[in-house]
Amino acid sequence: MSDSWVRHIFARKAFKSCVIVATALFLFSFFALPALCDPGDMIIGVEDGWIWQVVLLPPDEGWESDSGRSALAAVRLAEWEVMDSADGVSGRDIRFHQEPPVDVETAAERVAEWRERSISAVLSFSRGDDIEILRPFLSGAGPILLSAYGESANIYDEEGVPDPMIFALDLFRDFRVSAFAAYASEVLKAGDVVALMADRLDPMLESYSRHLGDMLSDSGFVSERFWIPGGGMDSFRMIESEAVSSGADVMVTWAGSMVVRDVWRAARRMSKGFEIWYGGAPHRILLPFDGVLVADQDYPVRADETLSGLRKEIRRRLNIVIKDDAAAGRAYVTCEWLFDAFRRAASPVPSVLAGVMPEVAGLFLGTQRISVNPATHRPLERRVAFMTVVERSFHPVSTLTIRGPDYLP
Repeated sequence: MSDSWVRHIFARKAFKSCVIVATALFLFSFFALPALCDPGDMIIGVEDGWIWQVVLLPPDEGWESDSGRSALAAVRLAEWEVMDSADGVSGRDIRFHQEPPVDVETAAERVAEWRERSISAVLSFSRGDDIEILRPFLSGAGPILLSAYGESANIYDEEGVPDPMIFALDLFRDFRVSAFAAYASEVLKAGDVVALMADRLDPMLESYSRHLGDMLSDSGFVSERFWIPGGGMDSFRMIESEAVSSGADVMVTWAGSMVVRDVWRAARRMSKGFEIWYGGAPHRILLPFDGVLVADQDYPVRADETLSGLRKEIRRRLNIVIKDDAAAGRAYVTCEWLFDAFRRAASPVPSVLAGVMPEVAGLFLGTQRISVNPATHRPLERRVAFMTVVERSFHPVSTLTIRGPDYLP
C-alpha cells in the first residue's frame, strides 16, 4: 500500500471525526460550526488531493439568523452524506469552511488567501453584493463563485457572455420579460392592448420594454410603448392622457414606485381601468396599491411543501431543528451542483471546475428540476409565481414554469 494511500485513509478518517464533532457542537451553539480537524490532517489531505475545499459566505442576516442556521445545517447534511459514502466525490471528501461576509475593502485580500489555501469554490448565501464585490478578483485563477440567490446580479460582460467563474441559482431579473409574455398568453385575448412604460434613458429598462413588446406582438397582442424621462414622480402625469386613451387592458411598468403610485391612481379614476403589472421585485412599498401584479421566483420555493422532507432529514441525521426550509433547500441543491461539477471535473482546479459547472443537470430544488443553461450560468428555467396586492399583502394567482431569456441586448 502506497504512502499516499495510507495518508488518504487517515485523512478521510480524521475528516469524518471532524464533521461528527463539529455537528455535535452545533447542537449546543446552533449557529457556528468551526473547523475542528487537526491542522496537520487537513494539510495532508489538501496537499495529497484527498480533500477539496469550499468556502461558505453567510446570508445578509448573518449565520446566527434562521436562514443562516438553516442553510448551514443543510450544508452539513450534504457534507456528512459525502463523508458517509464509500466513494465520496470522485474518491475525495469535500470540506466546507464557514466564514464571515466579504466587503469591498478586504475582497482582494480574501481572494488571495483562498487561492493560497487551494479553495476551489465559494458558495454564497447572500442576496446582496457578493458577486459584484468579488467578480473583479476571480478571473483566471478563481475560485469559482456560486450564489444560492443572485437575481439582481449581472454576470454578463459587454458582449453578453457570462463570467466564466460565476454562477447563480436564481434567474437574472430579466426573467420577468419572459414571465409577463407567458402570463399575458394565459389571461389576455389576442388583440388586447398592453401598454409598456419604461425610462428610455435607462438602457436596461429600454431593452426590457423593447423585448417584451416584441414577444407580445409575436403572440398576437398590441403593444403600446410609453417613455418617461428619468422615472421621476411627475413623469407619468406627462403621458397620462395618452396612456388612458390607448385603450390598454394592462400596463407593464419598470418605473419607480412613485410612478407606479401615479399609474395606480390614474387607473382607479378610469371607468374602465387597466391592470398594472410591475416589472421589479415584489417590494413592500407596493403593498398600498391593491391590484398591482408582480412576478416572483422566490415564492414557489418558500411555498414548496416537499422541502419539509429535507427539514426532517436534517432532524433525523443531525438532530438539528431548522426554521427556514427554503434557505435549506437552496443550500442543499447548490451543494449538489458543486458535487456534480467536482465529479465531472475530477479536479479541484477552479478553471477546470468552471468548465463543467454549466453542464450540470437533473438536480432538484424541492419539486423544481434544475438544469444549467450554459448561455447564462443559471438554471434553464424556474417556477414563477404571479401575485397581486390584496389588502396590503401579496396573494398568488398563478404559477408558471418560465425559461430565463438568454442575454437581452
